[in-house]
Amino acid sequence: MGVRLELSSHAKINLTLEVLARREDGYHQIETVLQELELHDTLFLEESSGGSLELYCNDHTLPRGEENIAYRAALLLQAHYAPAKGARLELIKRIPVAAGLGGGSSNAAAVLKGLNLLWNLCLPADTLAELGSRLGSDVPFFIYGGTAFAGGRGELVRPLPPLPQAKVLLVAPEGKGLSAARVYSALKLDKIPARANTGRVVELLEKRCPSRVDFFAELLPLLRNDLEAPVFTLEKEVLLIKEQLLQKGLAALVSGSGPTVFALSANENRLQRAGEELAQQGCMVIFTETVRQKKYIIENN
Repeated sequence: MGVRLELSSHAKINLTLEVLARREDGYHQIETVLQELELHDTLFLEESSGGSLELYCNDHTLPRGEENIAYRAALLLQAHYAPAKGARLELIKRIPVAAGLGGGSSNAAAVLKGLNLLWNLCLPADTLAELGSRLGSDVPFFIYGGTAFAGGRGELVRPLPPLPQAKVLLVAPEGKGLSAARVYSALKLDKIPARANTGRVVELLEKRCPSRVDFFAELLPLLRNDLEAPVFTLEKEVLLIKEQLLQKGLAALVSGSGPTVFALSANENRLQRAGEELAQQGCMVIFTETVRQKKYIIENN
């Protein structure tokens, strides 16, 4: 009887993203606070014989071979720790692609964690994170999940106390995506104002405000993303979405390299009304919340 694993592969938002410098290796030095969301893809894993690796996906626009980061994650783990092992992977996509929500990186991390269980490798999280850093800068964050600070090019991760439970509205232009490489290429480092919002958000999370209302009153003015300017240049509709959310009294920010804009609010009804109005305008709208509990399911077939 074979074992079938089911893992949730969560999306993320960046509460802050500060770009500090361009590095000699071509990457950018950043500081960011990331938060996992309940919005998730689902990954199923089953062991297969003969060392074969197969990836199936409900989104037929995505590649299934080495062009897919989830497949590359399986190849990487297999090459280093389990050359005789094989697996069948099935990915059910719900996270929009190229949206600044980390879907691909999350899928890669889920594959590393899932195969670590399926193949009984017993590798610690730090080892999986190091492997993940070879695949993408956000992958190490998804190995740990929750709420975290990330530095370097994003691969140096330090878990933080969890964000208080919050509802989140995600909005993006329908059918449009942005690659991180394109956004970073349009970034003008000399135009970025010197601030230290990330450090202040880390301090806020670590000091733990006495009440949820007080916490968000302090957090929301600190939201910052240095990639917003190039995102707005490349996709002007994203700026219009953010402006509409701000006009409705919501704190709004582009997540990662966009084009998704997220809004946090203690007023769930206000989020609902804003989302419904933007959906009527043809935007992609998703209602979600900050992550509740990490889980995986094991079934014996």
